[in-house]
Amino acid sequence: MKDMITILKYTIKENVTKKSFIITTIILMLMIVLVCNIPNIVNTIGGEEKEEQSLKYVLIDHDNIIGNDINALVEMGKTINWEIDINTTNTDEAIEKIQNNEIDGMLEVLLDEETKSAKLKYTSNGSIYVDDQSIINQFISMIKTIQINNILKQANVSPESLNIINADIEYETKHLQDANDNSGIAMAASFILFFAVYFYGNYVAVSVSSEKTSRVMETLVTSTTPRNIILGKTVAMGLVGLGQMLLLIFTAFVSYKLFIPPEMDIISSIMGNMNINIYSILICLIYFILGYTVYAFLNAVTGATVSKVEDLNSAQMPVAMIALISFYLAYFTATVPDSSASKFASIFPFSSAFSMPGRILAGGVASWEIIISIAILLVTAVLLAFISIKAYSGAVLHYGKRLNIKELLKLSKEK
Repeated sequence: MKDMITILKYTIKENVTKKSFIITTIILMLMIVLVCNIPNIVNTIGGEEKEEQSLKYVLIDHDNIIGNDINALVEMGKTINWEIDINTTNTDEAIEKIQNNEIDGMLEVLLDEETKSAKLKYTSNGSIYVDDQSIINQFISMIKTIQINNILKQANVSPESLNIINADIEYETKHLQDANDNSGIAMAASFILFFAVYFYGNYVAVSVSSEKTSRVMETLVTSTTPRNIILGKTVAMGLVGLGQMLLLIFTAFVSYKLFIPPEMDIISSIMGNMNINIYSILICLIYFILGYTVYAFLNAVTGATVSKVEDLNSAQMPVAMIALISFYLAYFTATVPDSSASKFASIFPFSSAFSMPGRILAGGVASWEIIISIAILLVTAVLLAFISIKAYSGAVLHYGKRLNIKELLKLSKEK
């Protein structure tokens, strides 16, 4: 145990102090901050200041249709960020102000001789920042509200009834949680976990192969057992990967809260549909650990079968194929989480780490499915650990051409 802890500490220190690891982590953090600032950058470049300012209009009531309610109309305009000028009564003066960009438009209220009802004439400067039809609809709604209130007052409707009529209707939205609607959550979880599990497991192979190249492995093997080496390196790289991933998640969380405008906050609504609690977080963490362990042991053996780091990519092809097939199985079955294919992906040990966490976060997974899935993944991890230690013992001191499966099995039996 002492030797394994020594290897663990050495591996962690070696990897977290590498310039490549530090630079990669900093670049990823900066990219997250940059992505969260895209709305602010777009607003700055696009000149959104015009939209944030109050829209200024001149209101001319030619036939005194609005009458004593003119001030009420001005107050109503403030609620939708309008500034309504009721002092200008000359249309030519108002048009001149529009042409000089002093105001955004002119609203003229006139009496229709045939229907004896109000009609509206709207003049604007044609600004791309103003939706003319929306302005007209809003103003018509405001005038109609005043007219209705006047008619009701003439009919001796009580002020209390008028308040009820004019009160805004409160509403709330409720989404019935449907697993099919949460397929995006499951797919996103599969994507993130695949990169975390596979690439951090890949670091184990890189670490082993680089030490073989420098002949450090010969010193390690003579001072401790291969079991301590492979377990120490696996746990160490898992801790390094988990630490980096948590740092990036923390950076993303803080950046999102600080830089994303409230009106663009779509994550909160998505989070509301996610089954997030201590239980689900712990279960997802277990899947990450076990999934990482499975692929880390496979990668440790591939790292031991090569004598040069340059040969590592070709040696890892079988593991990469297994990982990619498992990922696509989990990713595409996430769109139909209740299908037989999705349930198979959640139990199959090489894809369950990518599939089951997303289904858990999306909700609707039975407890027995989780228990069976974890049990199979745990047994697979232990079995692969045993096989990997045996294979690693035979291959770790091999130098020369890359070992194939037949040669690897032969060396393993000799140990």
